[in-house]
Amino acid sequence: MLEIIIILLIFAASNNITLDFTHHSFIKYSISMQHWIFISSTKRFRMSDWLAENDVVEYEQRNKICVNDIVYLYTTAPVQRIEFKMIVEKIDIPWEGTIDDSRFSLLTSTNRYVQKSVRLRLLEKVDTPLLHLTELRKYGLKSSMQSHFKISGELLDYIDSFFEK
Repeated sequence: MLEIIIILLIFAASNNITLDFTHHSFIKYSISMQHWIFISSTKRFRMSDWLAENDVVEYEQRNKICVNDIVYLYTTAPVQRIEFKMIVEKIDIPWEGTIDDSRFSLLTSTNRYVQKSVRLRLLEKVDTPLLHLTELRKYGLKSSMQSHFKISGELLDYIDSFFEK
């Protein structure tokens, strides 16, 4: 059995295929790391204030994201740029197990239930106008910045060049 698993892992790694191994603790491991942009809405949450006091934040989990994937947080207007680089620390967190960040929320409704969340750990913060939306479009960004999405190629290389970690 172990030999079959090893062959499968080698095949997946050589063909850039992501394998998820899910077990009772709801932890997934990825063979190939993915890079994402997540949206941080200035109308919904005070992210900079939160991260000034905490080194992890949780988001609603909408995608097939894996532990150790990299996430760049794009802050909406008036900022309109990427400010944070984070790493996925934990996924599939049930609502009951999430961090209470309500004092940083700008939502008027107290009904903030989500089915599952992903925990991101802060790696680095940058403050540069070169990661503004208009600059990102020059390097291939086509998204309207409404939802989370994967990035790669020239756009990823450009964004990552501003971070040391």
